[in-house]
Amino acid sequence: MRYVRFILVLGAMLGMALSCGNPLPRPAELPTILRATVESVSTDGALLSAEVSESTLIAACGFYVTQNGTTQSIRVEAGLSGNSFAAMAGGLRPDTGYEFEAFVENGRGLSVKSGRQPFVTLPPDSDLPSYSMTFETFILREFDTDKDGTLSEQEALAVRKMTVPTDSIASAPGLGRFRNLDTLIIRPHRMTLKSLVKELDLTGNPAMRYLDAVRNDMLSIQFPKQSELHHANIGFNNYTTLDLSTLLKTEYVNLTGCHRLQTVYLGKDQQIELTGLPSSATIVRYDQ
Repeated sequence: MRYVRFILVLGAMLGMALSCGNPLPRPAELPTILRATVESVSTDGALLSAEVSESTLIAACGFYVTQNGTTQSIRVEAGLSGNSFAAMAGGLRPDTGYEFEAFVENGRGLSVKSGRQPFVTLPPDSDLPSYSMTFETFILREFDTDKDGTLSEQEALAVRKMTVPTDSIASAPGLGRFRNLDTLIIRPHRMTLKSLVKELDLTGNPAMRYLDAVRNDMLSIQFPKQSELHHANIGFNNYTTLDLSTLLKTEYVNLTGCHRLQTVYLGKDQQIELTGLPSSATIVRYDQ
């Protein structure tokens, strides 16, 4: 009888200890993934989203993306907003089949995954190399800090410096979103590859102070009407005309290698150092 009583007392003590302590989380405590969807696809990426039931135990969430015919997955972290999360899966191959699954984790070793969903990236542009990426994929990869698959106004305004590899990106539309951009380096990342960018519109970036757009073979570049630009290295491009008349605060512009340049437009009393200006080029001053 004493032995039986000891076992009963020990069992009661263990039950009290478990009820007063922190029991291991049960799988049921994690939310259910209600939906996992491909919102859009491009040649090099896909915007993925998911919705979950209510829970406070999500420590991490995102997606696993697997190329068809392979077993290795890439993990794409996302940021939870309410009961949903989204993220851009970039660096994918054009015209290629993939599968993805959403996941949530509680940080204690338990996780829940959705079923696998298929998608196919868009075919490549015949004028672009297979390793090219869209500018939108690039900015989400670099500046989407909360990993929700979109670039918020706050995230765009926080960007002060941007380096764009033009041997992978063919255009940079929407630079005006980055109104606080101070420094822009936009040129080929690899010396052996040519730039894909043909034109550059900086009219929405009056606060920019430094520009390096060398070796792009660009045909045109547009500057804002009121510019804070101090230094511009824009050599080795294919402009025939260049309007610098709005760069009233610019001290130095490097035009080395712009062999096709025929005409440079300046303001009436504008003082600016033009390095590397071809001897055949003409300077025309606007009558202000």
